[in-house]
Amino acid sequence: MTERLDFSLTQLRYFVESAELGNISEAAEKLRASQSTVSSAIIRLERQLGVQLLLRHHARGVSLTPNGRHLLLGARALLGQARDLQEQGDALAGGLEGRIGVGFLTTLAPFLLPPTHRITAQRHAGLRLSTREERADPLLALLREGQCELAVTYDFLSGGCRFVPLAELRLQALLPDGDPEDDPVGRAGPVPLARLADRPFVALDDPPLLLHFEKSFAEAGVPPPPVITAAGPETVRGLVAAGCGFALAYQCVHRATTLEGGRIRAVELAEPTPTARLGVATAPSLALGRRGRAVLNVLRSVVSAGRP
Repeated sequence: MTERLDFSLTQLRYFVESAELGNISEAAEKLRASQSTVSSAIIRLERQLGVQLLLRHHARGVSLTPNGRHLLLGARALLGQARDLQEQGDALAGGLEGRIGVGFLTTLAPFLLPPTHRITAQRHAGLRLSTREERADPLLALLREGQCELAVTYDFLSGGCRFVPLAELRLQALLPDGDPEDDPVGRAGPVPLARLADRPFVALDDPPLLLHFEKSFAEAGVPPPPVITAAGPETVRGLVAAGCGFALAYQCVHRATTLEGGRIRAVELAEPTPTARLGVATAPSLALGRRGRAVLNVLRSVVSAGRP
């Protein structure tokens, strides 16, 4: 066995395109090469590998031989690795440039959007993020309309899109943090959801998110409490701090003080505690490009450094 590689990536590309299209002339047109160039390159590849890859059918294109079918998988994988290597080189050379749309679920944006901007600027100086904060359904619409390439959300809100999980989070309750004697619930350990259901439930006015929490009550066998809705996450926190009710969240509470000076605390729920996967949704028909994969890696770093 020799260590010398006599064939080229170009030959592999010509072979893969011809095999996938079933026609050398169509492959040549797609690759912007002459038919004779593509055909000769594949013939040389067959000679160098010592196997026939394609069956030529007069006026009916080409089809794979059994050996060709087997080697097609390896050729695709090798070309994919070559593209990844090229992208890594481009990134190291500052080749990741331009704008990319990234959407964030409203409840996640305060935790993840700022560090995502910061780390992206550190790693990829030429890459610009066009970020949007939206509720569940408008966020998915941005993906489907092509305005965003990635959407940071939960698995239960991904709506059938491709989903890359980044972390699994447990549901917790948010309660006012006042005098312990006035409200001792949850201070000595996890509390059953039923223990909280005599209070109003404060939630973001986002129908898919509300439906998810309604299912959580139902699965726990708890009658749904009265609901107070708010337009934004900080208003939810403020209502909880003011003693208007309790909230449910998968995000950890890093800042206990609200904008108006009230305080909230996170309380663990007793088992079984619902969990959700935080991650990135992408449009089903769109493969992530270089910039998308770069941002996905940034988000992995953000989440692993400090889960929301």
